[in-house]
Amino acid sequence: MGFVERYGAAFGRSKALLLRMSGLLAGEQEAQGAWITDTTGRRWLDLGSFGVHLVGHRHPEVVAAARDQLELMGLSGKILGNAEATRCAEALIGIAPPGLDRVAFANSGAEAVEMAMKMAALATGRTEFAALRGSYHGKTAGALHLSDTYAVRSPLPLAAQVHFLDPADTDRARQVLARGTVAALFAEPVRGEGGVLPVDPDRLAALRELCQETGTLFALDEIQTGLGRCGTLWRSASDCPPDLLLAGKVLGGGLVPMAAVLHSGARIGAAAGDPVVLASSFAGGALAGRVGAAVVDVVRDEGFLDETRRLGSWSRKRLGELLRDDPRIREVRGEGLMIGIDTASPGVAGQLVLEAAKHGVLLSFCLSNPRVLRVYPPAVIAQDDLDEGLDAIAAALAAVPETLAPQAH
Repeated sequence: MGFVERYGAAFGRSKALLLRMSGLLAGEQEAQGAWITDTTGRRWLDLGSFGVHLVGHRHPEVVAAARDQLELMGLSGKILGNAEATRCAEALIGIAPPGLDRVAFANSGAEAVEMAMKMAALATGRTEFAALRGSYHGKTAGALHLSDTYAVRSPLPLAAQVHFLDPADTDRARQVLARGTVAALFAEPVRGEGGVLPVDPDRLAALRELCQETGTLFALDEIQTGLGRCGTLWRSASDCPPDLLLAGKVLGGGLVPMAAVLHSGARIGAAAGDPVVLASSFAGGALAGRVGAAVVDVVRDEGFLDETRRLGSWSRKRLGELLRDDPRIREVRGEGLMIGIDTASPGVAGQLVLEAAKHGVLLSFCLSNPRVLRVYPPAVIAQDDLDEGLDAIAAALAAVPETLAPQAH
């Protein structure tokens, strides 16, 4: 039985279909930097993983930290305080906006979102929430209901009501928040899964001001945008300080699943100490703490951030030049190394993913908007490899059937 057949038998035929269609007939086996090598020895340029690998696969400093820690301790006994988790929390507080002086660790971004929801409800005594349209906050039951494109598809009901707001409609936001029933407003500074849609900083500032006026907690979900992805440590938190700041993805360094909720001890208070909110068998372990602290050391370096901005600017410019005359491409947009290619239809995007794979480049869809492909290179990618990958995307588009181009009217 070949790998694709084994994969389908273990995970379902639908999951194996993409592998078969795109010629991905082997399993990934090892990775380094921007490259993944499969079990046949073929190398793939990874430009599409889910926002996790900003520091690349197996960054040497992060791997060294993990190896050292594995000689000592992996998780936590949960009774004593853990030294490495404490060190990581201190590192995060050190790069956080003033006032965010506490950290709660989680195993995933979705778990961090739900943790923040519970903190907000306990701290305010309110049971409703608000979120921006086009956002995505995770696939666990509570987090799923904060994502407008997914909430209607959830098989589980949510006791709390969620209000979805257009970031440009301040009047509607004021109307909803003025009722005094919303515990927290969740906002992604760049709505990643919604199609790599940046939110104007002035709009975020206006929403934050409304939250302050109405006693609503302002929660910034920087799970995708934070820790350097947009070319700064935080895309918006430094200029628009929140009550709750969510971090993840990059924080695990491509080695461990890890996320965190940074919050104000004065604002959240005892709500952050409720074991229903924070207790976890795995979060806050020694290995994750050591890795997270190493990642913070890497991404806070100005040279790293400068390179992220440079590569991001170059990538958007180059893709714009390569794709601008094709009617199947609507726009190339993004910030830093968080880039979206907005195509004419999900069909075009799907074919482009398949053709790019044939050229050895891995891309992925935006989960809430399958018309948009995300291009998320690691900041450690070599310039020649990046250029090769961008040229391969253009070559892949040329192989997409012209029949998928929009028809003129």
